[in-house]
Amino acid sequence: MENNINPEDTVSTAKCDIFEFFANHLGLTVIHPGGLKATRKLEETMQIDSNTKVLDIACGKGSTAFYLAEKYGCSVVGIDISEELIQEANETCQKKGLTNKVKFQLGNAMDLPFDDNQFDVAISQGILVFVDDKTKTINEASRVIKNGGKAGWVELSWKKEPDENFLDKVFNVLRAYCLMNARTYEGWKKVFERANAHNLVIIKGKTITGNFFETLNEEGIVNTIKITFNSIFKSEVRNRLKIMGKFVEENSDYFGYGVYVIEKT
Repeated sequence: MENNINPEDTVSTAKCDIFEFFANHLGLTVIHPGGLKATRKLEETMQIDSNTKVLDIACGKGSTAFYLAEKYGCSVVGIDISEELIQEANETCQKKGLTNKVKFQLGNAMDLPFDDNQFDVAISQGILVFVDDKTKTINEASRVIKNGGKAGWVELSWKKEPDENFLDKVFNVLRAYCLMNARTYEGWKKVFERANAHNLVIIKGKTITGNFFETLNEEGIVNTIKITFNSIFKSEVRNRLKIMGKFVEENSDYFGYGVYVIEKT
């Protein structure tokens, strides 16, 4: 089965950015730090019910939007800058029969295509590490929620300040280029303070990865089987997972995630 790997894909599997690896080579649909466990910590701060109108910023393939709509019966609008991801999310939405609750459209987190005060809740997971203007991104989320509404982010967070040597290893071993843009918990707090965020709540997560049963819960049986197959029978995928897993385990005193929630007043 390993011989089925296209030789042209070997370099990309071993060397591509970590998020591309997880999505395109391993097959994960839930990629943000902390997975569904982090999403649950985030949603618990939001007081979501069937009447809540949620904006999912950088929604990807729509996993969180579907999860919230199915759990609470709320309406969700998902936006992403990727036309390919939005198309896939819309196709999945049709298959799930959720078109009356969930909508997807193209949109930029730094210039949201909505009027002020349109949503009760805005959520975003793993986006701030990708944008240069974090203040504008935070302010845009705040702009489109109603007074008294909440906006929340899940972001990879360093448990302690990484030095240049460690960041070089993150770059070379994990190929996690966006992590050069991550912060400590205190660092993220300062980011939100610069954006004049109100009533900031920070929830610290201890681990960025889950176990097999958490993956099964997040991805579903069919996709978990696909992920398991890829991780066992595709040598390039298996080898990279082994290298990354060892690195994260050896440096667990660095890797965490944070849930950051603000309230519009």
